[in-house]
Amino acid sequence: MISKSLKETQRTAQEFAQNLTSQTNQARVIELVGDLGSGKTTFTKYFAEALGVQETLISPTFVIQKRYTIPNHQYFKTLIHIDAYRLEKQDEILRLNWQEDLQNPENLILVEWSEKIHTHLPESTQIHFTFINETTREIQ
Repeated sequence: MISKSLKETQRTAQEFAQNLTSQTNQARVIELVGDLGSGKTTFTKYFAEALGVQETLISPTFVIQKRYTIPNHQYFKTLIHIDAYRLEKQDEILRLNWQEDLQNPENLILVEWSEKIHTHLPESTQIHFTFINETTREIQ
């Protein structure tokens, strides 16, 4: 999908959120793959809005992980947004209760820079983002 505006990105995030299903015995993990500035965090903000998250989503670049309550969702209660960019070693993710978070099927985990923790990722969905120009992104 080619997004030529924030509104189109918002619509794509809403559609994805509406069609989301759960894993049966573990958290649902979604990898957001793309270069810096390709739209991963913007997509995540709109995705959180579509899930009904009331808090303002901010990038967890410096804190690595942020948690948000998802109200009244059929499958999920908590959105966990991880930005692994600043992690130097893959095992650093384990300090953030990673294993426990993965075991909870009511968790929905979005991971930016997932390649930094690839050995600790379970089966997941990948969304790829490509920067085309200042107003255009490709979302696959």
